[in-house]
Amino acid sequence: MLRARRCISKRWLGVFTVLLVSLASDSRAYTAKVTTRFGRVHGFLRNSDYGRQRLVAHYFGIPYAEPPVGDLRFRNPKPWCKYFTRAFAAMKVMPVCVQLDDNMNVVGQEDCLYLNINVPVISEKHGESCALLPVLVYVHSGWTRTDYRHLPTDYMMDQDVILVVVQYRLNIFGFFGTGTEASPGNYGLKDIVMALRWIQGNIGSFGGDPNSVTLWGHGEAASLVHMLALTKKTEGLFNRYIIQSATALCPMAVNSRTRTRKIALATARSFDCLPRNDEKNVTTTRTNVTNEEEEEGEQEELDEEHEKAMMHCLREVKDIERFRKVMNYPKQKDWRSNRCCVFAPTIEKESDDAIVTVHPLTIMEHRLFRDIPFIMGVVHDEGLYKSIAILTNVTAKLLNNFETNLHHVLQYSQLISNVTGFTRAIGDFYFGGNVFTGSLDRNITEMIGDALVFWPAYQTLKYQSDRMNSSTYFYLFSYEGTFTSTFDSGIPKHFGVSHGDDLNYLLPILNKKYHDYMLHNTENDVTMINIMTEMWAGFATKGVPEAWKVTPWPDYKKSHRFLRLGAGKLSDIAEESELFPKRMAFWEELTANLTLNPIDFDFPQYIEDDESNSSVPKQRSEMFICLTMLLAICFL
Repeated sequence: MLRARRCISKRWLGVFTVLLVSLASDSRAYTAKVTTRFGRVHGFLRNSDYGRQRLVAHYFGIPYAEPPVGDLRFRNPKPWCKYFTRAFAAMKVMPVCVQLDDNMNVVGQEDCLYLNINVPVISEKHGESCALLPVLVYVHSGWTRTDYRHLPTDYMMDQDVILVVVQYRLNIFGFFGTGTEASPGNYGLKDIVMALRWIQGNIGSFGGDPNSVTLWGHGEAASLVHMLALTKKTEGLFNRYIIQSATALCPMAVNSRTRTRKIALATARSFDCLPRNDEKNVTTTRTNVTNEEEEEGEQEELDEEHEKAMMHCLREVKDIERFRKVMNYPKQKDWRSNRCCVFAPTIEKESDDAIVTVHPLTIMEHRLFRDIPFIMGVVHDEGLYKSIAILTNVTAKLLNNFETNLHHVLQYSQLISNVTGFTRAIGDFYFGGNVFTGSLDRNITEMIGDALVFWPAYQTLKYQSDRMNSSTYFYLFSYEGTFTSTFDSGIPKHFGVSHGDDLNYLLPILNKKYHDYMLHNTENDVTMINIMTEMWAGFATKGVPEAWKVTPWPDYKKSHRFLRLGAGKLSDIAEESELFPKRMAFWEELTANLTLNPIDFDFPQYIEDDESNSSVPKQRSEMFICLTMLLAICFL
């Protein structure tokens, strides 16, 4: 076990290994070794590139589930149960899960359910204890695609935490569903649950504390993390969570069962996997699943036998290139793009494996969620990730078709009951009734940010935080540092504090992505890095986000106050009490009058404010099966 190695052989690591690594041209020559329930795992040692440049043990590409290929495609993940007869070499990053790149090419592979585990090697000086380390489990951004194969972890590795990065199925392979037992959907979510079960059973071998696990996500992944925190089926898998720039209430976070099924049948038809009309009398639907209008048309009714045949046909498709025409592709440079929501989490029928069976807002309103501490945050100009394209490229197209396009741009297509009223109210509030006048850049950014991020965050504070006993911590990130996500526009300048900018002070993603710009962290950048990594590590350790010489972070549940991180180019930290009150009041009135009731997303069922849904997932039976198989292998 790494813990034993760190405690017994720490002096050897501290005196000899650091010296050897510093002299070696390739630090991967030095092996980090642990023994898990599945056998020995060998990683490698490397000095981090930031701060203390401490020695870190990396274990890449560890399988946590069976490869979801062949007959396991479009099925719930199966736990990894194979014993390593030889030491498993965890020294390379595995390919990403299948997705589309910027050139619309299919990249990655279906065999992609792996973990990357990063463990700081702590020295023995100053009498530091050998206590198990808290665990941060990071769910990478984007359920449709991810922009990085190897997540840079150097900033967080300056803290005494173990960082585990989870790969999970994306796009059609992660979120296809029929709304029936034939293919219930939400496989990407279930992959994360399976990874958490693996962590519970094995992280102790790496020196991690299974009783101190914090789940963490940003953007689309934050909505996935939030969904997992809302369901009581994840009890015992993690103790706290962090969600940045999205919640489970974001308009694109959950697809209705009806929409999910129509997309599934249209997809099957495009592969000629539906029964022919001469075999069964079925109605017709649209075949272009990437069009927002796929909502229209009649839904086909298939019996159980035909549904099984349809899924068998889709699993028999050998060439993943054939899925390119139906896969999500969220082009952030195209303001009209809403293809991020074609394949997304959906409402399932209740079952042992089901994760999302009730709309998240309904869960909050009826207090059915897990009562555990969380951090939630937003950045000052969230809307820039979409408005930047409007402001730099195609403004006129949006303005000339404002009423037609607005609900698509804001991703409220399946939520609103009155498109005309919705559009008119927004036009009046943000543009004084005329979108061609006023501060266009600011108003468009605020409109998009409010609709997609701020209003869902405000709802979460209102409906969840106020109903909790546990602490909640909210922040508004307003620091304009050296690197920004708006560089992705192709124009290397700042337009504000954009979606994703806060994440860069925890994981140097933008530093790595824009390395060729020859920019370097300023003193204020370093201050913000130190503050945020200390706070995240403090929260993972004891449930309270604290940093040295920083204003104490108020518990929002008790005070309705939050932290503002940064002010323009200054790294100042201060308390605030209101989040854009006029704008939030507008959205409260708007959504009360013009949006659908979230119960429309749910299967009919009686919901009570009780503890009857606090069932524990099937992790115990699955772990028992795995252990039985491993024992059988050992005694053969």
